Amino acid sequence: VAATLCESLQELSLVFVVSSHKLFTELLKEEERKLLVEQMRKRSAAVKLSAKPLPSFYDSPASASVSVGQLEQQLILSLDPRKIRQILNELHDIADRPFWRINSKWEVPPDYINVILAIKDNLTKDQVYILMAKGLHCIAIRDFLHARQLFSACLELVTEFSPRLRQVMLNELLLMEVRAHETAAADGCKERPPPDLVSRVRGYLEMRIRDLPLRQVVGEECVAFMLNWRENDYLTLQVPPSAVINNPYVKLGQLLASTCKELPGPKESRRTAKELWDAVVQICSVSVQHKRSSDGRVGLIKHRDSSLGILHRSKFITFVKKIREPLVLTTLISLFVRLHSIVRDDIVNEVTAEHLSIWPASLPK
Repeated sequence: VAATLCESLQELSLVFVVSSHKLFTELLKEEERKLLVEQMRKRSAAVKLSAKPLPSFYDSPASASVSVGQLEQQLILSLDPRKIRQILNELHDIADRPFWRINSKWEVPPDYINVILAIKDNLTKDQVYILMAKGLHCIAIRDFLHARQLFSACLELVTEFSPRLRQVMLNELLLMEVRAHETAAADGCKERPPPDLVSRVRGYLEMRIRDLPLRQVVGEECVAFMLNWRENDYLTLQVPPSAVINNPYVKLGQLLASTCKELPGPKESRRTAKELWDAVVQICSVSVQHKRSSDGRVGLIKHRDSSLGILHRSKFITFVKKIREPLVLTTLISLFVRLHSIVRDDIVNEVTAEHLSIWPASLPK
């Protein structure tokens, strides 16, 4: 009975366990037990040699596509730069095609798309595009920790072969740090930005690199950052003239900083207030276009935002929404109250604000 029990067992390890039991040793002599175990060992080896291997996952015809689909799903969900690189390596071993298009929500700024798509190696192209797109998405949802990891990995990758993309990633990392600090400040954090971050913002505003794709939003948020942290001396005295000429946000930031520094100075020192007034009035102006009909009569009248201002009106409004420094906001409110009172001369209830006296009493002709 004991021998039959052991012979019915398929696993050799179970035979050793059973044959070593106290009851088993009492039923069989030592020589019989050793002989039985040896027979089971030979039979187990024979079974292993003759048994067909189980079908592999990759043996079925549809397994390659299933594997690609699973890897693509992992790629979409992962925020770990190392894991992303590993998955892309596996995908490119299976299928030689681009994978940066598999998720329609992966987007990089139009300013950068041509530079990225010019990368010759498809694996590297996928890595750069996906790391940047995922990093930008993380910034949008305020996940700055993962954004920093993804951008840092992308910077390390592009540094090996492209000085242009290296500078692009340095700019995007700067924008991320600015947004992270501004988000913390909006949530109540009173801590000033570290000197290194302020220095990097200055470096960006002064940067003059030809043939480098630049996103206007980086300059916009850098200027708003400097205004919010009262870096008025830099904007009024230290910023290079070339930056003022070439970057409308720097020009606007300089006018705002200068006007705030002059408050509440004597009337004759308000030259920059007049310049700021003229600039904002021009931004808010509309141009009237008359369309003549076929018989020569004036027909439809169209009102369009003036293109003569240093900024388009919509961009100006977007910029103002990023300002949170009280004195800058008070100055802008005061300017708009004065402008409103001039344009709406039939207003019943007069609106008041601080510093109204610094603005002109009429519109420029």
